[in-house]
Amino acid sequence: MSSPSRNLVVDVGNSGIKAAVFSDDDLMLPVSRFRTGDWSAIDGMVTNLGVRNIIYSTVANVPSERWTDTWEKAGIGVYTLDRSKPLPFQSDYRTMDTLGQDRIAAVAGTVGRLHTARLIVDAGSCVTSDLVDRRDRYLGGNISPGVSMRLRSMHEFTARLPLVETGAAVDTVGRSTEQALLHGGQVGVVYEIEGLFGRLVNVHRDLQLVLTGGDASLLLPYFSIDVLSYPNLVLRGLNQILSTYVNK
Repeated sequence: MSSPSRNLVVDVGNSGIKAAVFSDDDLMLPVSRFRTGDWSAIDGMVTNLGVRNIIYSTVANVPSERWTDTWEKAGIGVYTLDRSKPLPFQSDYRTMDTLGQDRIAAVAGTVGRLHTARLIVDAGSCVTSDLVDRRDRYLGGNISPGVSMRLRSMHEFTARLPLVETGAAVDTVGRSTEQALLHGGQVGVVYEIEGLFGRLVNVHRDLQLVLTGGDASLLLPYFSIDVLSYPNLVLRGLNQILSTYVNK
């Protein structure tokens, strides 16, 4: 009986790197976080955990040939998320060449696990909302500012509104300027998502709301509809895509 394949998936964002090792479909260890460009730390995971395949997606920084050559010479498969290669889902998106790698990975992470239509919300620096039908066909989505971006912009683009930190929003409406900003910038994201969901569920009756991303736990308490919380969905999707590449 062959041993499970260990895959390293690396998500390079604007402010840092998230990396995880999967044994087939199982996350082996807690997700590791590094500063952007710290590929020596990634190499440590490769060496210490017996990684056989690597996939990375990036918006900002790619590993140098120093690292990719080292891994490939060790017999490790090294892949980057490539929109031109086969994906585990079909798409109606008109500009796949501009579709964000994190959005592609989030969609892939639900394939084979959810068998209904779903609205996948990734709450990070921006909030992305992506619609997939029950046949795993990607239909498109929306992008809007994330919580921190909303709070910061209200402060920076006005003369007197203060910068408020995220936190617990009390009552239904804000009873002070700080609370009003918090409700608008934080809970307002929830209202936006619920409004979109309410329109889409009229067409996709079996629609499921899926929530992931760094601000997911911040938003989760304020939803009035059922939410499937799915941490590390982008990383799981990268592992799913990597399996597709290796099998092809």
